[in-house]
Amino acid sequence: MGAATNSSIFEATRLGLARLALDQANELTRAFECATLATAYALHVERVGVWFFSAEGSELHCASMYEASSQQHSSGAVLLAKTYPRYVKALESRRVVVAHDARNAPETRELTAEYLDVHGITSLLDSPIFRHGEIVGVVCHEHVGPMREWTTRERDFAGSVADMLAVLLEQATRLDVEAALLAQRERLARAEKMDALGRFGAGLAHDFNNVLTSMMLRIDSLHETYPREPALVHEVELLKDEAARGSRLVKQLLTFARADTPTPRPIDFTQILHDSIPMLETLLRGSWTLSSRVPPEALVVHADRAQLEQVILNLVINARDAMPGGGKVDAELSGDDDTVTLKVSDHGAGIDDRTLKHIFEPFFTTKTHGSGLGLSTVHSIVQQNGGTIDVASVPARGTAFTVRLPRT
Repeated sequence: MGAATNSSIFEATRLGLARLALDQANELTRAFECATLATAYALHVERVGVWFFSAEGSELHCASMYEASSQQHSSGAVLLAKTYPRYVKALESRRVVVAHDARNAPETRELTAEYLDVHGITSLLDSPIFRHGEIVGVVCHEHVGPMREWTTRERDFAGSVADMLAVLLEQATRLDVEAALLAQRERLARAEKMDALGRFGAGLAHDFNNVLTSMMLRIDSLHETYPREPALVHEVELLKDEAARGSRLVKQLLTFARADTPTPRPIDFTQILHDSIPMLETLLRGSWTLSSRVPPEALVVHADRAQLEQVILNLVINARDAMPGGGKVDAELSGDDDTVTLKVSDHGAGIDDRTLKHIFEPFFTTKTHGSGLGLSTVHSIVQQNGGTIDVASVPARGTAFTVRLPRT
């Protein structure tokens, strides 16, 4: 291949590499694959690899390796860089490490047994990748066959490839930072939204509670004034039930807003679930059944009893409502040395991905009669007590909510 032809191929390859651009940081691997393939063709070598040093510099990790004979890309290989000190020192001090006879060259002979002989490599042309003046990786151009004399043009070309890959690496870093900043802004916006909703909910709950208190007093007065009016007594009882329902809604609002002061203490979650079963079975009477698995041993957590009861109640009601035609609700409590886990499952239609993204947002509901506070209240309670809640759903098979709290 003539010098003029070589020069034109190198220029065309440089131009192609210069046009590589990243829209997202995760496109870096694709860019490396394009670069290694193009460079292997331009230099007419068997292998071209892009390697990066680990954070502590003790290892070299292969990000992309192209083999011309098989026309395949690979990655993931690891070399212990600290066992090749002369090679690493040569990379740090030169623009290009040139080894016509790689097995005997002072800079590369350390690689013979573990790398060169394994792949049949006879000649190397390796270009370090620098970022902010520090070496971060290397582009390895590996020749297989009779030893090869590298020309000045080939050396210059290899160095320019490393420089272009350094630019791509910088682009990927910038995109990573931008993505992190965007995610941070979104988290801040959500936090501000939740804070505003919390303040609104707390104010609304306190005002609503005053109205309910006045209503309850008047209802009690009616009950005392007309104790022998059966029709009136029946209506009064209905009013008391509705007022109690409103009171529960107020409690949910206060819990969500964290304006209601809980009294956390070491408490046995096993006992709480066991004591809740009669109430839950009453809620599920008719077309629903409850399957509960309560362990024999005590599972102690540091939390407020009323809040844990509310978590159980809300999750079971949610599971029931997910099966409007009836079905079985599973409630299982378990624990290990560090964690107590409550899992509540239904066998309904499942939740689509779009709804899952909003499932714990306050006032978000898919129910015509729902307040949208049940699951957001559960989420708030669990977070207040240092726990986590996850949801998993399979279409046509059902949904499972898993609450994990630190075990005391």
